Amino acid sequence: MSSNGTRETATAPDDGPPTGAHGSPGRTSDILLVVLLGIVWGTAFPVIRAGLVAGAPPLFFAALRYLLTAAALVPIALATRTARPTWAQLASPAAFGGVLMIGAYGGLLYVGEVSTTGGLAAVLTASAPLVSAVIGFRLLPTENFGRWGTAGLLVGFVGVAILVLPGLVAPGSTGISGPVLVVLAVVAFAVGSVLLRKTSKATPGFWTLAVQFAVAGAIVETMSVALGERMSLGQGATVPLTLAFLVVFPGILGYTLYFRIHHTSGPTRANVVGYVNPATGILVGILVFAENVTVLEIGGLILIGLGLFFLQRDRGRRGSR
Repeated sequence: MSSNGTRETATAPDDGPPTGAHGSPGRTSDILLVVLLGIVWGTAFPVIRAGLVAGAPPLFFAALRYLLTAAALVPIALATRTARPTWAQLASPAAFGGVLMIGAYGGLLYVGEVSTTGGLAAVLTASAPLVSAVIGFRLLPTENFGRWGTAGLLVGFVGVAILVLPGLVAPGSTGISGPVLVVLAVVAFAVGSVLLRKTSKATPGFWTLAVQFAVAGAIVETMSVALGERMSLGQGATVPLTLAFLVVFPGILGYTLYFRIHHTSGPTRANVVGYVNPATGILVGILVFAENVTVLEIGGLILIGLGLFFLQRDRGRRGSR
């Protein structure tokens, strides 16, 4: 709703009342949106890695991406005649969406990817639905889970551990700092998604998303300046091309899809996208950037998928009662 009481229109995130977490779990449309989102977001990790390898300073790279995305969303909001939320309605999205879900997540992820492959970064995001389920259990009644859900959480975390630990102890490993920063990015995203669900009174729309990206960009740029990063994107066309891709696809399209799912079905179901990201990220890393995938990584993905099956079965059983 806008300040004059009119509904936001002409944007995909604003159609229809909330369902899913407050309605029927496991709608086919939501599952399809999660798969589509996973494909879109899964491509981001190796593309980010390509920009970093080409010489872009991580925080400046992230900040520029976010600020460009915010700037691109403004004419989209105007062209679609999206009504502007009130400042009070924007407070929660700015704080939990802008600061945590985009700003903290992006800053930690970009720095972490300096010493982490795109495929592994995508794999580590598989912990997002597990973390949000644990946090949501305490804060959101709709995120509760039973024995099947608990089993899913444990199996999923074992899968993540299998994916991460061998790489940390292998000869020539870049160490623990990169993967740890990526995991912290996932935790920030999961915490923000639950708190946003609990507190936000705004319907997702292009203006809300623009504010979130602007806040995130300002925060990450401040961090970049404080750490003394150079304000340069290096030579060649690689970094500008990766920026354009990240703004249009994972940025505008990806976050529009995500907040639609988050609004209709809750954070845990939306964050299930973390299970689709690894497959996409690994596939793109192999086909485009010649990254390697190991048998252990495949085994970890299988366990994470099994954890997802248990979580979905638990939600279905509870939703049918």
